[in-house]
This record gives sequence, C-alpha cells and structure tokens, in this order.
Amino acid sequence: PKKMPEIEGLDISGICVPAKQVGGDYYDFIIHENDLDIVIADVSGHNIGAALLMASTRTFIQAHSQQMFPPRTTLETLNSFLYKDLSSSELFITMFYLRYELKKNNLIYANAGHNQPLIYRRKSDSFDLLDAEGMILGILPQVKFEEKKIAVESGDILVMYTDGIVEAQNKREELFGLERFKELIRDNSTKNSNEIINETLEETRLFQGRRHFNDDVTMVVVKIN
Repeated sequence: PKKMPEIEGLDISGICVPAKQVGGDYYDFIIHENDLDIVIADVSGHNIGAALLMASTRTFIQAHSQQMFPPRTTLETLNSFLYKDLSSSELFITMFYLRYELKKNNLIYANAGHNQPLIYRRKSDSFDLLDAEGMILGILPQVKFEEKKIAVESGDILVMYTDGIVEAQNKREELFGLERFKELIRDNSTKNSNEIINETLEETRLFQGRRHFNDDVTMVVVKIN
C-alpha cells in the first residue's frame, strides 16, 4: 500500500523488504464501512513468476473485496482461482486473511498455512496465537478453511508477519525464532507501530550480522489505542 489506513483508535504500520530485486511477499489493507480487512501472504520462490502470481493474487482480492465475503470464503475462492497456475509452476502461497470488526472489536480470520499472527495482551503481559486450520494455496483444487473469531481491547497489539523474520539465521545457523520475536514485541510495546517494526528489523539484522535478508521480510503491526 502507498499509505497506511487512518482509522480512529488504531495505530497501523506495515513494511515489506524484498530479499532480492523481485519479492514474493504481499500485504494489503481493504477498508469497508465498519470493517478493516488485512491480508498478508508469501509465495514460494523469488523470481518473476512468483511476483506475477502474487500480483494476480492482489488483483483478485481487490476485485472481490467489496462483496464482503467472509475470510474463509475468500481463501477458498482464491485457491480455486489460482490452483492451475500454482500447480503448473510448482509454486504455492501461504496467506492469512483477517477482518477487524471495528465497532465490535472482534477479529475474524482464516489461515492458509501462514505463520500464525500474534496478539500481545498488555493487561496480562501475554501473547495469543491466531491459529486456524487450513492448507496452503495451490496444493489441492478444493480446500475448506476453518474460520475463527477473537476479541481485542485497548492496549492490545496485533502483529502479522512472514517467515523471513523468525527464520533469519546468524553465523552459527541459529534461527531468530518466535520467542525472541515475542520478546522484542513485549520490550517495545510502549512505542508506536512504526517504531516496533523498525526495532524488530534492526534487531533481526544485528542477530544475522548483516543488513540484507536471505528471505523477504514483511510485517504489519496494529496497536489498539
């Protein structure tokens, strides 16, 4: 997106850092009257074909967004639409589709094999993982996805990301990992969403011992104020 959504009570930031000149990660925001859809995805591969498939994915989602399909229906329809292209190119896509019901403060979501987003609960100083059953896109022509709902409240932080962060490696081939990632979110929870992202990327680079990532890195942070 060229700019972040401006929604009262929410502090939203996102970033996508390609590992190469052509990236295969994607995130987007779709604003409805009373809802905000957030999608994050990762296509296998880092070539032109992968980038074109992700571009097709974005076009499909944008074209169908105003019909307000539930997240699971969007993933099921998208999988059917992309199956032939993905299977013939031997690529696949992981995706997490989330709908934020702004007036109810509920998150409704479905997952196509993507990294489980985090919710940091400030009041309890704990994390929730947004888990839902669902196969990655492009493996089978017809797939059913589980859809779940969870409530959020003031002080909570939603973090969506791709595996380029948690699978970053240092010189000893150790992974950055989910626990280190969660500690970073906790330590920077008083900062704004953009600062949380910047601190995370900087710490990941320091862990690696280099500035460039081996995989695309994408992160979306929503602070509920």
